[in-house]
Amino acid sequence: MSDSIWYYARGESEQGPISSAQIKALAATGALRRDDLVWKEGMENWLPASDVDELFPQNKKKGQEPEKKTAPATKDNGTPTPKPASARPSLPPDLDVPQLIRSVGRGLVVLGVLIVLMSRGCDSLGVRKAARLQALAEIAESEFQRSWDRAKSLLEDEQQSLRKRSDLNNAEQQRLNNLPEEMAKLDREKTAEQRDLRRGKWADYKIAAEDADANDRVWGYWRQLAFLFGTMVLAVGLLFVTPTTEGPERWICLVMLAVILYSVYASNSVWGGSF
Repeated sequence: MSDSIWYYARGESEQGPISSAQIKALAATGALRRDDLVWKEGMENWLPASDVDELFPQNKKKGQEPEKKTAPATKDNGTPTPKPASARPSLPPDLDVPQLIRSVGRGLVVLGVLIVLMSRGCDSLGVRKAARLQALAEIAESEFQRSWDRAKSLLEDEQQSLRKRSDLNNAEQQRLNNLPEEMAKLDREKTAEQRDLRRGKWADYKIAAEDADANDRVWGYWRQLAFLFGTMVLAVGLLFVTPTTEGPERWICLVMLAVILYSVYASNSVWGGSF
């Protein structure tokens, strides 16, 4: 009688063919474990090695029926392929993996868009705040200058009107003589008030504008990082969605991805700026 040909499997790994002497030697040395599945020609199903008398006779109890396993699929050459149960967790059979990937990708797209919009919106607000404070300082100086110019212009118009007349009475002549002194006094008052404003109100405006500009440049670094992170999240989301969609949605994703890669990473719009 010819020696039987054996196969044994551990997890998803199948070994064999080997002879009866070889598999018995493996069992004796412990290389073949009791929970490994074994099969040989003539056996209907794969069995745990501990249930085979030839391999572990001391563990076989009288009257105990061996546990039957589901017949495994056979190979092309007729040899069955073991499919032992695995202890590793598996996904639910009804889980739609493409749908899961698509849902995660869409969530990343929404998150990326929000981060990009918030970073760019905060960047614009910072610039506008600094520009607004600078404009307030300029408006205050401009209004002050217009107010004094208007007052001096009235005196100059009055002086011109009196000089054109030849029939001035004593009061009008006296008024004409006093106008240069009034204009000089007006200039002195303007200079004094201007000096006080430059030390007080106008200085506060300028300091606030300079602080706002400095804070904008400091926070601009972090806003730029947030913008780049948002574009990366958006790009990853598009990469997740594109392979799992068809039709117009796939083309929209591809176009958005191309725009992001070119405008953000290929051009100098971000890397060439004040980062």
